[in-house]
Amino acid sequence: MKPLITTVRALSELATGLSPDAVSSSAVLFEFSTEAADFILSVDDDEEVQRVVLMREQNNKEPFVPEHLVSLRREVLSRMKSFAERARTPGPLSLPKQWHQYKHNNLIAFRATSKKDAHESRWVTEVIPGQRADIIFWTTTTADNKSTLEQFDSRRPTAPDINADWPLAITASQEYFSEERTQPADVEMSLPALEQSTTKGWSYQQWLEAVSNEQRAFIEAETEKSIRLRGPAGSGKTLALTLKAIREVLHARAAGEDVRVLIVTHSWALAAQISDSIDSMGLGLLQEIDVFPLLELATMISPQYVQDESSGFSLIGEDSLSGKQAQLDEIQEVLDEFINGDWITYKGKVSEGLRARFDSNDDDERRALAWDLLIEFGSVIGAAAIFPGAGADLRYFQLPRASWMLPLSRDDQRVVFELYTRYWASLDERSLTTSDQVLADFLIHLSTNTWNRARRVQGYDLVFVDEFHLFNPLERQVLHYLTRDTSVYPRVFMAVDPRQSPSEAFIGLAADGTRSTSGVPEDDDLGEVANFELTTVHRFTPQILELIKHVHHEFPTLDLGHEWDIDFSRVESAQADGAPPYLISAASRVGEEDDIVRAVQDLYPSGRLALAVVDFRQWSRFSRLASRIGHSGKFHVSTVTGRSDIEGLGYRRRGLVVGTAEHLAGLQFDAVLVAGIPDLNSSTPTANERIRYLSLLYLALSRAQREVRVFVNEDDDGGAPEVLLRARNNQLMESNQGSRL
Repeated sequence: MKPLITTVRALSELATGLSPDAVSSSAVLFEFSTEAADFILSVDDDEEVQRVVLMREQNNKEPFVPEHLVSLRREVLSRMKSFAERARTPGPLSLPKQWHQYKHNNLIAFRATSKKDAHESRWVTEVIPGQRADIIFWTTTTADNKSTLEQFDSRRPTAPDINADWPLAITASQEYFSEERTQPADVEMSLPALEQSTTKGWSYQQWLEAVSNEQRAFIEAETEKSIRLRGPAGSGKTLALTLKAIREVLHARAAGEDVRVLIVTHSWALAAQISDSIDSMGLGLLQEIDVFPLLELATMISPQYVQDESSGFSLIGEDSLSGKQAQLDEIQEVLDEFINGDWITYKGKVSEGLRARFDSNDDDERRALAWDLLIEFGSVIGAAAIFPGAGADLRYFQLPRASWMLPLSRDDQRVVFELYTRYWASLDERSLTTSDQVLADFLIHLSTNTWNRARRVQGYDLVFVDEFHLFNPLERQVLHYLTRDTSVYPRVFMAVDPRQSPSEAFIGLAADGTRSTSGVPEDDDLGEVANFELTTVHRFTPQILELIKHVHHEFPTLDLGHEWDIDFSRVESAQADGAPPYLISAASRVGEEDDIVRAVQDLYPSGRLALAVVDFRQWSRFSRLASRIGHSGKFHVSTVTGRSDIEGLGYRRRGLVVGTAEHLAGLQFDAVLVAGIPDLNSSTPTANERIRYLSLLYLALSRAQREVRVFVNEDDDGGAPEVLLRARNNQLMESNQGSRL
């Protein structure tokens, strides 16, 4: 079988759990093949990037990992990515001791995964000398098929010529993505994260005349105090935030006043869309408004990043969204290695609650623990500028604990700090730094006399924050220091979606197991904060809104505090009537997928279409379904495995986007097919799991503008949950019998 040549960026995408069959429908991956090799490249790869070569066995149908490791594909690919990153770091290659490495010349063997592997699999790899540090993954050894590196070296086959077709593959990839991004206007597909599409070409004045009374009240509100703007999905929070920022600039100009306005986001995707929105309103250049992700602002202002661009450290992720996901993966690996190694020497002293979480084999519980550690590392230890070293643990132990922090005993803290030390060392070995580390450094700078003087010029009069609910405690602290005038409370205007929390956005269902929160008082250090609530939705029809209201009332508010509640009884739709939502019930998963294919055929000509998967544990089967639909040649299909994928989508008027519900947050479609709903009628799901799945169902439904179809199956997933059956009985949905296969 031909070798597979890929890159670190591509491995990162494959490690999300993407089905091998779905690579061709990915928005950020490109497949290419020559007689000598197969290639999988990422959208931003160029000819100079490090190459990763996977030598595959003859007739092996699994394209990425040895067949005996298929069940651990995600973990194996993640470790392969981590190894490649370490290999390209200057200096001797050093692997964590839990990898149990062995070296011989340029060959290195190490454990293939941190998970329990009955085969005791080890990679045999080679790092090719040179600045690029290309990697060859030659083979794996197992407990039943052991061999030494010396033995392998004596009979090693000839290495493939990596350079032969590499320029050809890179050229083909760049042409492919260039074509995808420059489709003619008549086939453009718009998937704006803005709550209101600005592609109508309306001027600023036209938008002011079209907004709802509630939006207008916020836009025209005085700016003496901070304002929190709350509303459900589709209520136009981002549009209102954007229009208010513009209004304050125009008023300042009319009064002959100097004003600096910042609109800060969590991601480049949303920042770019807001910036494009402002540019489209016919007001010319508004130099007074800066639109940046918070992380970009930190790298622009922090002296250590402005003055020292040659430190050799690379930032994980390009914004807080992608950065947090990468940090979670790093923490998960450190955690797994610790549990499989030195945990036994600590477990006897820690609290019973933490011991149970460390000993749990449940993936969701482990993911929730990783999230809690992410918050502790970044918002507690890092925010206090505590770095591993002599006496650092004592400084950590002396920090006061707040209610939003992970509850820890002193012995628990010792374990956490040991993990923090290993996490830091793991990043340092690869010359990597994280968004939390950058922001912690930024916060230190913002607390200095130097910034206190500089902020009079570089600071902002008004700060607007979109998706405020996604900002963690560390990020929220940073916001307080960005305004110019230190004699008054900061004037911060926050758009909040009460139905989404940070942990949900990144770890989905596993958020039920988290013990820390981002629930620090959002009014902290802001003085009096006014609340504005949007109760008119502009995205979906009254029929879809009624179904969303029904789902909302079926589960209690997520544990975000009473101030996040929304009175859905007051929410109304501004859209015209549309088709009723449909509930299609098949006999099996196979039948459910057949029903979905027929729905795609039916709805595809009508506009933008999404398949939203509620249970992320079923992602593999739906990514395979996406591949089958895409390979038919009749439809353009894109898969979304993370929110950063939104930027890489090929935009078309017609197209199918397939993703888990949480990864489609912020997008809107003409029609949404909702599927992958787990069995909620049995006693298996816990109360919290039912709440979370209903929350994700709510999120999936709220992506639709005109039509919703919900697909369930009876034999494999227990049929329609009671909440949908009651919606049908209340005539909020129409039901159809699906395939009997």
